[in-house]
Amino acid sequence: MLIFAQPPRRGVVLVPQVSHAWLAWQIAEHWGNRQFLRPAPRAETLAAILLHDTGWTAYDGDPALDDDGRILAFDSMPLDVHLGIWETSVTQSAQVVRYAGLVVAAHHRLLAARKGAALPPGESGSRRRISGFIGAMEQLEAEWIDALRGDPRAGRFIDGIGRRANQAILSACDRISVHLCAAIQGPFTVQAVTASGIGMPIRVEPAGRWRWRLNPWPLEGRRLTVHCEGRAVDTPVFPDRAALRAALAEAPRVRLSFTLARSSERFDG
Repeated sequence: MLIFAQPPRRGVVLVPQVSHAWLAWQIAEHWGNRQFLRPAPRAETLAAILLHDTGWTAYDGDPALDDDGRILAFDSMPLDVHLGIWETSVTQSAQVVRYAGLVVAAHHRLLAARKGAALPPGESGSRRRISGFIGAMEQLEAEWIDALRGDPRAGRFIDGIGRRANQAILSACDRISVHLCAAIQGPFTVQAVTASGIGMPIRVEPAGRWRWRLNPWPLEGRRLTVHCEGRAVDTPVFPDRAALRAALAEAPRVRLSFTLARSSERFDG
């Protein structure tokens, strides 16, 4: 669950992870131009981006609260729960198509490694659990690579630039979507792979309410409007889970829309 809160808006919008993934998919669907590689194989890579957070569905339907009554989001929940959700996302993605499972497994393995690197000293138990998760993902990746190496659609994108570009597209679209859906302000960078196979940073910065600029521009066209959906509630703090369930059951659905544009694009108003 991502929490969108942007003054002067009253209350917050609770955005399910699968809606965040849908927004990331909208970006990926338009990713690539003469300068940057497009997702390929297209259907399988776009499936990975759409499905990469499917393991969150059950949790987002009944999220937990911390001691202060705030929803435990992805960046504050217990490690074992988080790793289990990532593992479920990988399994469910692979049930649709194995190449999607391969891309999602590598994505969550890299996120887990980043989480492990950020642990404070003395977290040996957490480090072991993260190491175990990374090992399990590496094993799955190796199995799917062996199985798909001769596949007429995916085989060319198992090694080298093709798979590296697909991983970068998932990572970039995921991070952009998180910043939008969680109303995280301030500029940031994502990595993309150019048509010549070189990694290049993309700077993403706010350009007013609901608007962001990307430089260099990695998408088709000159601008792109993307959406996510969530439930509007009056507060992000609840006395207990029963109150949260009741609020979610009664909360109206709302759509959040954001526009991404070239650095040179002018906005009206």
